[in-house]
Amino acid sequence: MGPKKIFICMTDLDYGNRLERYLTGQNNSGIEVELLTGWRDKADVKEEDIVLSDNPKILEDPGCQTVLFVKTPEEQGKNKIFMYRSRDEIYKDLLELTGTKEDKGNSSLKESGIIVVFSPEGGDEKTLLALKRAGELSRNKRVLYLSLCGFPIFFSSYPEEEGRGGDIHASPGISELMLRTEGEDFTRGLENMVFQLGKIWSVTPVRHYKDLLDFSLDDIRRFMRGLKAQGIFEVVVLELGQIFEYTLDLMTYADQILIPKEPGILAVIRRNVLQRYCGMEGKPELWERMTFEESDASVPEKKEELLRFIGVEGAADE
Repeated sequence: MGPKKIFICMTDLDYGNRLERYLTGQNNSGIEVELLTGWRDKADVKEEDIVLSDNPKILEDPGCQTVLFVKTPEEQGKNKIFMYRSRDEIYKDLLELTGTKEDKGNSSLKESGIIVVFSPEGGDEKTLLALKRAGELSRNKRVLYLSLCGFPIFFSSYPEEEGRGGDIHASPGISELMLRTEGEDFTRGLENMVFQLGKIWSVTPVRHYKDLLDFSLDDIRRFMRGLKAQGIFEVVVLELGQIFEYTLDLMTYADQILIPKEPGILAVIRRNVLQRYCGMEGKPELWERMTFEESDASVPEKKEELLRFIGVEGAADE
């Protein structure tokens, strides 16, 4: 049995929009939420579906379970929820009324801040995990995806809807952000450099892998402090490639560290080496903060598939 479909049809669209974002953000695999601007937007409703509304007329004969949002606590009762309370309380009452279990799902999807995705093994899994996480979080948050890889997954020009035209690598990017002085406005610089890739945002990566070797520890620290202080994006997904001199120093600024969990004895050995590196660098706590995740995403075989993976619909295949 799949997830229960919950339709939200409120006379107060702002309230309905906020509720839809919150319920979706719970990442409960037992429910699927859809906001309707009007009941006529939905032609067919299944018996197992659920309709939420503050308008009793909408709930008169929808052919499925209904939940009425009432405006005073005295009205609350069977299939009725008092709407002017915390969203957590509404969520718990909704689960109880609909007989849906609480499912934490992937709790990391609710977090904000800087998420560093790194792999000591290279390959596709790291990039797929970074893009997948950025795409999932972009449903409810404004997400910036950055690549600090020697061989980043990137395209030669801006998306057509961006309207900039020309070579993407001719514009300022991570190198310029990294080399800004402490007094310069990092947030303003970032705002002028970002462009949209589907549902996520990004910045031009370094032009050459040797640029990564030119960054000093002070550059790395300024860059990470700037990312933490900026207020444009709720989440920054930062993909790291091979280990370089300051990889572990950079990770200390992360709110979360994700590493794709590869199978096989060689992968186990590399993870053991990474743990030893953390200890040798005086950062054993980094190892404790690392989360190893198995990837369930298939590798895109065409550019069109890759574009769709990050939410660019209707992209022409090459």
